[in-house]
Amino acid sequence: MKDKEKVHNGDIALWKFIYCLMIIIYHVSNSKILEVKYEFKYGAIGVEFFFLVSGYLMAKKALNFELKEKIEIGKETIKYLFNKIKRIYPYILLSYIISLPVLTIVKNFSKSDIVNSVWDLLIMQSNGIYKTHTVIVAWYISAMLISMLILFPLILKYKKNYIYIIAPIIVFFGWGYIIKKYNNFPNPWIWNGFTTIGVIRATFELSLGSIIYCLSEKLKQINFTKFAKILLTIIEIVGFCSILFIVNINEANTKYDSVMLLIIATSITIAFSQQTVLLNHLNNKFVYFLERLSLPLYINQIWIIELLKYLLDKFTILSKSFYLFCIIVIVIDLVISILDILCVKYSKKGFTYIKKKLIQT
Repeated sequence: MKDKEKVHNGDIALWKFIYCLMIIIYHVSNSKILEVKYEFKYGAIGVEFFFLVSGYLMAKKALNFELKEKIEIGKETIKYLFNKIKRIYPYILLSYIISLPVLTIVKNFSKSDIVNSVWDLLIMQSNGIYKTHTVIVAWYISAMLISMLILFPLILKYKKNYIYIIAPIIVFFGWGYIIKKYNNFPNPWIWNGFTTIGVIRATFELSLGSIIYCLSEKLKQINFTKFAKILLTIIEIVGFCSILFIVNINEANTKYDSVMLLIIATSITIAFSQQTVLLNHLNNKFVYFLERLSLPLYINQIWIIELLKYLLDKFTILSKSFYLFCIIVIVIDLVISILDILCVKYSKKGFTYIKKKLIQT
């Protein structure tokens, strides 16, 4: 367990799962399936949580890089991105294999739509030429990878000078530009003349996440009293939970997007500082499994929602209760995600076995 704690943070792992569920309910609400009061209408802010956490982990990896006489920045950047894609891609592929035929029926895709879905396979939803929405939510992964291709080598080269100088500049101008121009964090596919808004969001939020890394490391070094740790725990939990309420306020996206991002950043900083009193209780296999479920849950949600919407409209076989519909979506998504994890796990074992046999022969 101690070795795993060095890699995992049970506090963050739990909130990954909770925020993933919030995003799923947001997509159910936003699809206007049932005429009920919206729940988590502005739950898209949950994506910002994942950008910040990814920025933290990116900075941690780059700043704790093995000291060598000479680092091949280009080579190490590609290696870093390849390892990320290797972990994520099997779930995108599995979702694509299911979602393409499902959405072809549900949304009546044309031949052109089917052909253009290739951008999903290439994880290029955020490069500006994306046309067909199959694994639509993977825009976040696409934007993250594009931004990391820019930011990771900068951190490798400039180390903490990036955190102290470059990152604040990126955050200052990127955040300000988006809020000034759009008044909120807008649709990630909007084209601003140079790139998509999703990439701009990813770039400044990954940079903010890298700043969070340094702040949390400073907090780790402070010898807090028991009372101070309890106070930090309360601030963190209240911060994360407050988002679940704020997203239900009317026009929260235009009024409080920036405030919510600041709250999430503060709570993430505290969670990663390892100074909370709940951390030891949350560092366990069950919470780690919930964290592992978050990725396939996130990736599979849209085709499940669209299929159930289609069945509801066509056959009226589902209850018209919004809450029951959400529960059905989440349960199905959980089952599919567990099957995905098992499929990826045993596929890897199979490839490893085949590789050993080929080496032996």
